[in-house]
Amino acid sequence: MHRILFHIGNLPVYSYGAMISLAVLVAAVFLSRESRREGIEPDHVLEAIIVATVAGLLGSRILYVILNWDQFSGHWRDIFLSRFAGLTFYGALFGGIAAVLLWSRWRKVDFFKLTDLFAPYLALGYAFGRVGCFLNGCCYGRVSVVPWAVTIPVVDNLPRHPVQLYAAGGAIAIFVILKLLQRFRPYIGFNLIALCALYGMLRFTTEFFREEASIWLGLTLAQIFSLALTVLALLVALYLFSASPKRSGSKKSAPR
Repeated sequence: MHRILFHIGNLPVYSYGAMISLAVLVAAVFLSRESRREGIEPDHVLEAIIVATVAGLLGSRILYVILNWDQFSGHWRDIFLSRFAGLTFYGALFGGIAAVLLWSRWRKVDFFKLTDLFAPYLALGYAFGRVGCFLNGCCYGRVSVVPWAVTIPVVDNLPRHPVQLYAAGGAIAIFVILKLLQRFRPYIGFNLIALCALYGMLRFTTEFFREEASIWLGLTLAQIFSLALTVLALLVALYLFSASPKRSGSKKSAPR
């Protein structure tokens, strides 16, 4: 594990922050190139990335603080001085979506076209983030005897599931699936719904290997939320598919 990757002078560069920054950079480069396919100006895409990144970090931190209020009650400075530690992806996802929705209305940009474009790179960004978790030694897995188990020195010397890498691999698979679906989506906005369903399933599965306390029926809080998100996303997808004029097997295409 390498919590600090390197130093710039006396300034340490932390692995988790570096991976998140790399994810934003990769998304910015590729989304700006792909934006015209959806009829969106590259400048608008870069603005949306900035809005989503700032709001995502704030949402991620706020949700983490809410879920761990006992840790922060009476320690207000610790809420803001996180160094990219103590973040939750669900907070980042919904914080970013809410901010981009408001921004797109102000900018008069089609929100659902934008999210279709962004969805694969949200999954890819999650993969980068989980690699950062692995290097940082956080969000670690349960004790295991599998041959590929790893030790987390900042925790203990017990072999554990490298659950962060499981999550990263699953997120890369979601990225590939969403990129393939982009050409064949049945309606605008489908990729965002598919991302929610696929991520919910991934998170529900990886939580079985993660060192987290269960709260109900042997499930963690994240698993309960992930299951609810997946079911809701599937129901919305089915409803919109049945209501969409762009049906499966139709020879007609939407006007360009």
